[in-house]
Amino acid sequence: MRILFLFILFASSISVASISPRTYNTLTDLQDRIAAQPNSETAQNINNELIELADDLQGNSLGLALTYQTHAQLMSYLDKPKEMQALLLKAVSLKDLESTTLNQIRTMLAYSYFNEDAFIKAINVLKEVIKDEKQPSANTYALIAASYYSLGDYRSGLPFIEQACDLAKTPKEAWLQMAFSGSYQLKNYKKAGRYVDLLVFNFPENKNYWQQKAGLHQMMDELDIAAATKELSYKQGYLEKDSDFINLGQLLASQGVPFKVAQVLELAIKNGVIEVNKRTLNLLFQSWLQAKEIDKAILVLADLYQRFSDSSHGYQILQYYIDQEDWERSDRLASKLLDAQLTKSQEGKVLLYQGMAKYRLGDIRGAMLVLGKSTAFESSSSQAKSWMSYIKQMSS
Repeated sequence: MRILFLFILFASSISVASISPRTYNTLTDLQDRIAAQPNSETAQNINNELIELADDLQGNSLGLALTYQTHAQLMSYLDKPKEMQALLLKAVSLKDLESTTLNQIRTMLAYSYFNEDAFIKAINVLKEVIKDEKQPSANTYALIAASYYSLGDYRSGLPFIEQACDLAKTPKEAWLQMAFSGSYQLKNYKKAGRYVDLLVFNFPENKNYWQQKAGLHQMMDELDIAAATKELSYKQGYLEKDSDFINLGQLLASQGVPFKVAQVLELAIKNGVIEVNKRTLNLLFQSWLQAKEIDKAILVLADLYQRFSDSSHGYQILQYYIDQEDWERSDRLASKLLDAQLTKSQEGKVLLYQGMAKYRLGDIRGAMLVLGKSTAFESSSSQAKSWMSYIKQMSS
């Protein structure tokens, strides 16, 4: 994963006690002029002044180092990274520099290397910074981690980004992302869970972190936490895709709350948040069915059949109509299904059901006719014959 860092133009920590007031004022003025984004002519003048200043400061390590650093800032502004790096390398090679100044320049050099994709060079420079400083900054650890990550070396980079997060009072969002992704890449899911929790806690408005948290717990087979996270994400309006709602439904169903699944899906369909298709309607049907809301389940099943003309859905509805003794609907639906694609088993059953319906509706002749046809099918022959015998006894 490539992490982008903006190059920081450091304001030099110039000590008046270490360099003359004249040098201090000159460097401050030059830095201000660079910060003002000079045109090419002015930039050339600044360049010449810095060369002259460096000549005047030969033998003064601090003054010369700060001059090289300021000159490097000008090269950065002019988009001349090689010249910038050459100046910074000259600065760090000077003798008798205090560690604070030396490491400030090294860090600038490391940022320059990083921005030029010279990640190994950046790592080597930053290791020197870490070695010399009693307490390296969180930014230093983050940059060396980003360099390792850019090389695809998560194992080496992860400890550094963890140190950056631990040092910072409020870790930057990008750092927590790096810690999460590195832990995930290394399959340390427990640690990844810690960092995704921090992302959700510190940046709750980012829906992606809620999704990542739910997905991580689901992968770890912690379905109760995954379901709760996904439901919270839904309540905050962060679910947008069909797959998100399907996943939420599956998670809630795994926790034995089919009624809640059905409510969520029905509302999402009603509000046009998810597409009405076979998959979503079938899940809604199954949810109402598991919640023992049979009437609602039948309505969804009827919608499925009406929209997609799938005879298997029609066959299911017919069975429900028969169970509810809705004979008129059973008769009409059976006639429609007999003109559709049915398996032999289903066709025999549909004829049986229609015979039962016609009998209950008082059409004895019609009942005997379709029941007779039903006897030709193995799936319904026995029942059809029993019904025909019953009708004859009742009619005699």
